[in-house]
Amino acid sequence: MSKKDNNYFKMFMDIAADAITAATHLKETINNYDPEKIHEQMLAMHEVEHAADNKKHQMMEKLIAEFITPIEREDIITLSWALDDVLDYMEEIYQILFMHNVKSMREEALVFGELIYQSTVALKTCFDEFEHFKRSKILPKRLIEVNAIEEKADKLYIDAVRRLHLDESDPSKVHTWSVLFLQLERTIDRIEQVADTIELVIMKNS
Repeated sequence: MSKKDNNYFKMFMDIAADAITAATHLKETINNYDPEKIHEQMLAMHEVEHAADNKKHQMMEKLIAEFITPIEREDIITLSWALDDVLDYMEEIYQILFMHNVKSMREEALVFGELIYQSTVALKTCFDEFEHFKRSKILPKRLIEVNAIEEKADKLYIDAVRRLHLDESDPSKVHTWSVLFLQLERTIDRIEQVADTIELVIMKNS
């Protein structure tokens, strides 16, 4: 495979690295939550998302200009948009925190933050190995890891919403946290969808 073709794999790795940066930022925000800082932190997250978005556009420009690609064009497009969505979803978490004026964290949110971080790290390893998918022994393990984290997140979401309705009597807080828990869970779902797409690409090209 030519060095030119390898650029797509490098671009995927770069955006996946941005996802880790975003997840690290999110985890730190949740673990050390300060409502007075959320606007500033939301803007910082937007900068990370914007950088990743620019990389996606660069990939699309490269795709338009080239006739031969290392994997099918539609797979590159699908993966790039899905990976970009991961950062969009994390940015939306900040928007919810800011718009709903969340004053404190529930403990389940801390667990979600850790799971999002873990899944982005596993996903980055998937993209690190993606170029060598035909012989990589690490890639299948990391794909399974992403799926396992998503299963944990599904259970956490159900338990968190159940506990919310049992413990919280303020309808406004119930609504806010229902929205927030859903967005946290959707973020991990989206990461899993990227991993599932990688798996489909592997099956098509093996």
